[in-house]
Amino acid sequence: MAQITDVGYLTRLREQRDFLQSEITEYSKGQAHFAYKIGSTLRTIFHKTPASTPILPELAEKFGIKLVFKGNVGQVDEYVVLYIGFQTGNWPPNPAPLSTQKNFQDYWNEVIYAEGAVRYTRKQLVLFAANRLGGSHVDPEIPANLLRTVQGTVRLCSTQLGEEAIITRAVAETGYEVLLVLNDLIPQLESQISASRN
Repeated sequence: MAQITDVGYLTRLREQRDFLQSEITEYSKGQAHFAYKIGSTLRTIFHKTPASTPILPELAEKFGIKLVFKGNVGQVDEYVVLYIGFQTGNWPPNPAPLSTQKNFQDYWNEVIYAEGAVRYTRKQLVLFAANRLGGSHVDPEIPANLLRTVQGTVRLCSTQLGEEAIITRAVAETGYEVLLVLNDLIPQLESQISASRN
């Protein structure tokens, strides 16, 4: 069995970046359901399972490149009744005034939505979009504690994009931030991988 090379991973990463760009463009036109495809692309880039290897963050780490994302300042404690850790108005999102640089693990596992006792991390919402809501798979059963969030009982509204569910906005904003990072990261990887082959 042939093993994928660093050049192969870089090619796949460029493709995923292009997919992400296209999906974000469609989302930006008011097609909120494209957030589910964004979730699937993000899963391909980042999510590790026993059966699959993500493209990042290992490839960046191998070449000494740090992945840095803009995350929220502080933690969501148990007393918070409602917390929305992403922007609900403007699109594309502007960097939040209270944002800080975070490594991949801290960014991926950051709580970005809380409603009562329920807490959702960025990773959970991305994977729900990809694995349960149609990004890659449709799950016939949705956990009860996720139902209100995904069915849109709680709605967000903006003048640019209209009404949408919390999960689509959270995933789309994650995709937008990742796209910005990839646009800087890919040229660095191209240079490092090229140098390592000479």
